Amino acid sequence: MFIKKYRRLLFMVILYMPRAVNACAVCYGASESRLVHGSTMGAAFLVGLTALVLSCFGYLIVYLRKKSNLYNKVKKNGKNFP
Repeated sequence: MFIKKYRRLLFMVILYMPRAVNACAVCYGASESRLVHGSTMGAAFLVGLTALVLSCFGYLIVYLRKKSNLYNKVKKNGKNFP
């Protein structure tokens, strides 16, 4: 029922779709285009963001380990830990 109602619109979309779809600069081999530069910068940003999150997680592990060692040293000496 949907196809019968919008048959003309569907035909126009299918007819004009190849004109709207063009290959990007990467497909044409233009390595100096802004699209290639933007995608490269986007990939570099995502890699940097991943490195930042992993380094913060590593810092948290080191921080907690130092705090745990400090707590164990104070506990062995018999002093109160604040």
